[in-house]
Amino acid sequence: MGLDAVRIRDAQRRDRLLLLNAFAVVLLTLLGAAGESLGMDRLLKVNTVKRRIHSLFRQGVMLYELIPTMPEHRLRPLMEKFAEMLQQMRAFSGAFCCI
Repeated sequence: MGLDAVRIRDAQRRDRLLLLNAFAVVLLTLLGAAGESLGMDRLLKVNTVKRRIHSLFRQGVMLYELIPTMPEHRLRPLMEKFAEMLQQMRAFSGAFCCI
C-alpha cells in the first residue's frame, strides 16, 4: 500500500487511514460484484473470453470511474443492485444505518 514511503507519527491516525482504506476496498469490490451480477462485466472486457478477466475489485474501480458518464438506464440498475447487496451485509447495514 506504499506505507513504507509515508511517515505517520500518530498511530491512531494511521489506524483510521487503514480503516478508511479497508472500507473503500470492500465497497469497490461490492460495486464490482453488483456490476458482474448485472452482466456489466462483459462490457469491461477487451476480448471474448468466457472466464473472469478482472477481479471484482478492479471491476468496481472501473465502474466507479465510469459512473459520471454512465447513461441513466445503466446506472440505475447498478445502484439499486449495489444498495441491495450493501443492505445484505450486516457489518455495513449496522454501522451505517444512520447515514
